[in-house]
Amino acid sequence: MKILKYILLIHIGLSGVLFPDSLLLAQFVDENTPADAQPVLDNTTGDNWQLDFSDEFNTSTVDPLKWNILESSKSRAPRPALGINDWWWKKANAWQQDGDLVLKVVKHDSNTMHCGSVNTNDLYETQYGYFEVRMKIADASKGTHTAFWFQGDNMGNVDNTANDGAEIDVFESAWLDDYTKSVVHIDGYGASHQANTKKYLTPGIHDGNYHTWGLHWTENFMDIYYDGVFKVRYADAKWIVNSPEFIWLSNGASFGIEGDYFTGEPVGTLTHAWVDYVRVWKTVDFDEQKELECEDLVWSSPTGNNSSVISNGAAGAGRHVKLEAQATGDEIIFEVPIDKSGQHQFTLQSLTWTSFGQYQCAVETIAGEWQELDAVVDMYKAGSSVIRQSFNVINLDAGTCKVRFTCVGRNNSSDGYVGSFDRLTVNSRNTVSTTLDNKRAKTLSLYPNPCKDLVRISGLRSHTNIDIYNLLGIWLSKQTCLDQIDLSGLASGIYLLRINNEIYKVKKQ
Repeated sequence: MKILKYILLIHIGLSGVLFPDSLLLAQFVDENTPADAQPVLDNTTGDNWQLDFSDEFNTSTVDPLKWNILESSKSRAPRPALGINDWWWKKANAWQQDGDLVLKVVKHDSNTMHCGSVNTNDLYETQYGYFEVRMKIADASKGTHTAFWFQGDNMGNVDNTANDGAEIDVFESAWLDDYTKSVVHIDGYGASHQANTKKYLTPGIHDGNYHTWGLHWTENFMDIYYDGVFKVRYADAKWIVNSPEFIWLSNGASFGIEGDYFTGEPVGTLTHAWVDYVRVWKTVDFDEQKELECEDLVWSSPTGNNSSVISNGAAGAGRHVKLEAQATGDEIIFEVPIDKSGQHQFTLQSLTWTSFGQYQCAVETIAGEWQELDAVVDMYKAGSSVIRQSFNVINLDAGTCKVRFTCVGRNNSSDGYVGSFDRLTVNSRNTVSTTLDNKRAKTLSLYPNPCKDLVRISGLRSHTNIDIYNLLGIWLSKQTCLDQIDLSGLASGIYLLRINNEIYKVKKQ
């Protein structure tokens, strides 16, 4: 397995501390990706998805830690049916603009095409998960095809299977009707080459709008989705890849049509593909699940609102806790038992009604410090029903934790802010202790903490690289320091500092 050049963070268990999983590949998750972003699917896969990689392409330049912009050293295979004798990847044909990755195709001369392409080779290579792209394909009638695909380092090994690597084409827009094809290529591109091609319908693919493609890849199957709809499954073990692959986005010469689509065009720019985002999720496997009836928990309203147990046949055990919230900011807090330290995901089951509001969840991680979870629960509906909302995974130590629900507004159709709290489901998985506490035995001391702008550091012997993360594990910046670190450019809040493979939590006022 190839070592990735830019994975700077690894699991470390120093002084009893486990570096949270969200920090392991933190630099690969775009801070502009919503933390509660989930795959676009008409029907859920049933997995607990957690972001592992994303790029929203919102900056002015392509991120060199995530993407290689390709430059061909030789021509790719000619397309004689289109009059294209040679075509090349060119660095000048890939850039970021207005929140998109742009892949341009140019007619360089009468029989030469220049194209845009990027991949994650040697930067981000992985296996299994849900891989999704949202993009607007290039105009296929110009003799081009847009593709979302994968490549494995050992694809050329000949063993009659995809096990050690393959080319996985999720889609290639090489045709002019509302369909495309997925292909798995194995055993190299020579005499031993084999391919498994599956055609599927893609309504609106050529309408000039954005569409999503997804690959759900497990050790037992590879499923392909278009705009949230399941299309294709590879289930035969021969065609399932079980080794790391890298992601590839390209806009190249077509192979699915023939005629003067290219030769009839003037020299110059032909078309562009526009990529809105790329996101990769990994499934979080939990060790156990515990369902708690909210009415059986200890609860209170710090804002003084009346809360009571109400009987309702639709509720989990025939009852739910009802908060008579009157306005935005009204709150209720539940005391939730956590049996073991590790990663936890809360799912709230609620009832709906015409006078119910919208609620944000937060968890007290340390006394007086709350971490907000990103999803908002909208409890309004023009009738009584049951809804469930899962929140992002959080690291907690064993004990009793406080889970707070704050009214953050109401649906435009609702006539109230009332909250319903029926059942809390807690999914958990073991890790060692997760408390990131400066009181643990460490070789350094940081002060003052809380601070205003500068944090003094005692114990460093030389200038040292210090990485700064937010509580979600998203990398923010790096400083080289000896005796102090400057946080003046950051907003007030809690931050994690990685110094010599140890994690320190600091609070900026």
